[in-house]
Amino acid sequence: MPRSRPSRTTPEALKALRERLQSTQEAAQRLADEASGAKPPPMGWDVPRSAEQANDEIESLVALVAAARELLPPELRAQLAELARQLLVFVRAVLDWWIGRLEHEHDAGDAAGDGVQDIPIS
Repeated sequence: MPRSRPSRTTPEALKALRERLQSTQEAAQRLADEASGAKPPPMGWDVPRSAEQANDEIESLVALVAAARELLPPELRAQLAELARQLLVFVRAVLDWWIGRLEHEHDAGDAAGDGVQDIPIS
């Protein structure tokens, strides 16, 4: 359902948004730093969600980005773009860590001898 946009952006609203963006950037940086050497939590990384909830969240994010492009001054747009970049770097760090872990487990399985053996053909 489309949301109504405020007709004007107040300085207080922009200041609050700046502060929120700054705290989000700092949180993303902390998470990226932790992901480089982190172990998965006891319950794992997965957060159960229904596809409908995930779709609603994506739609909300797209609507926010569209509104931001129209309402925000260039300085905040640049800050938002930097935040998106940092979040993507974080996602890449998590994926790299996860792939490295999977490769390590695979290599350890090969070294331990999983019952597969090369047979020389003469």
